[in-house]
Amino acid sequence: MIKINKYNKSLPVFFGTEMWERYGFYVVQSLLALYLTLQVHMPDEKIYTLVGSFTALTYISPIIGGWIADHFLGQKKAVLAGGVVLFLAYLLLTFSLSLNHLILSFASIAMGTGLLKPNISSLLGRQYLPNDPKRNSAFTIFYLGITAGIILGTTLPSQLQIWLGWRACFFSAAIGALLSIFVFWTGTKLLNIPEYAVLKYSAGINWLAALGLIFLSYFIFYLVLSHPNIANAFFILVVIWAVLIVLKIAFFKEQKDQRRKTLSLLILFAVSTCFWAFYFEMFMMLTLFITRAVNPIVLGIRFPAPYYVTVESVGMIFFGVFLSKLWTRETYKNIAFSISIKFMIAIVFILLAYGVILISSSNTSIDLISAWPILFAYLLISLAELMLSPIGLAAVTRLAGPKVVSTLMGVFFVSLGIGGFLSGQLAKLAAIESTSANLTQIKSAYFHGFSILSLILIAVLILTGLACWGVKKLSQNIAWEDIGA
Repeated sequence: MIKINKYNKSLPVFFGTEMWERYGFYVVQSLLALYLTLQVHMPDEKIYTLVGSFTALTYISPIIGGWIADHFLGQKKAVLAGGVVLFLAYLLLTFSLSLNHLILSFASIAMGTGLLKPNISSLLGRQYLPNDPKRNSAFTIFYLGITAGIILGTTLPSQLQIWLGWRACFFSAAIGALLSIFVFWTGTKLLNIPEYAVLKYSAGINWLAALGLIFLSYFIFYLVLSHPNIANAFFILVVIWAVLIVLKIAFFKEQKDQRRKTLSLLILFAVSTCFWAFYFEMFMMLTLFITRAVNPIVLGIRFPAPYYVTVESVGMIFFGVFLSKLWTRETYKNIAFSISIKFMIAIVFILLAYGVILISSSNTSIDLISAWPILFAYLLISLAELMLSPIGLAAVTRLAGPKVVSTLMGVFFVSLGIGGFLSGQLAKLAAIESTSANLTQIKSAYFHGFSILSLILIAVLILTGLACWGVKKLSQNIAWEDIGA
């Protein structure tokens, strides 16, 4: 009989591993658009295309990394391999001398993230029996580690950039990856955490197969990041693949009530994609907007664009405490419909956030825009994320059939990836074409972009309302096993 108390000691290992991995990733994610603008002097449109594709790949790659772990390496070796790939990727980014080097490093970061991120979560879940009440609290603490990494990764590097330059920022990401490897390797050795995957082939064959798939994925990632036309075709194929996977499950593997639950999930995935398309502007259009047009001083303190992401993360913690208590008091009979309503509320909040930013950018004076309304908008975005991200993860576990939960969870993350790609395309609506544009011209360009984005969001909200109606029709009269959402 497994003693669960033994496994509580492993939580700091997974906490520390994920915290330092997220630190390195958010160093790049929060500074990438700024670096490409200020250091590489890349035009806005190319920046948005590249950052959008990079964001998309980092959310699609975990499907590949999870498959490699399940079939060839096991979770422990996959996590370590991912950490090593990330370390080398950040070193390459630190000392890159050309755009080609940058793209190679971005492809490596996507691959390393895909190997590490899904498998560290899988290992943590393995430390607790399915019905252990400590499982939920363990994952809560684990996600605090993620948040701590995000806060560090969006604050410290901005100061490093001022003191020591861009290379110091990216080198700190490499140190973060190294710390992640050290914490995981020493922790799993000291606690003797076992490997759970049952592998069919010998170690040599498994490694050859894993390396072959990693290099194939790496090559595809490089092509996607290098050639916008290939990126367009690739992500269209990913969307088609994801839709066909869900439809295949619904119509060939399931019947009656479970089929309708799965089709409801497909509708929710579509809403999720739309949400993330606007959310990820924090790392693209909004980053450059804040840098160019918003007052950089808040309460006498220099407040660069990445700090706004920190505010959003802190808002997640603050509002999350209250919302988690609210969810436990709900008693909806139709779980799918209640989830779709929360998704619609998420769209409302992000529409309000863009409305606040739109009003702020409408100021035609020659002065920089006040930071306060933008900060308020980021808090609205944190509320929107809470209404969709954790609810979406829970939706998959509650609506998917027991044999396809992992597959449909992968499709949910694909919706984030496609949203990231679309975010890069939408950001082009406010691309600044001339480096000599004055503040008035810059504010006018962003006002035009935010106006169109707000109109698109209104259309998305209407479509989400129709989606809620569709989910309600699909899921009514289902004999739910539990209530609440």
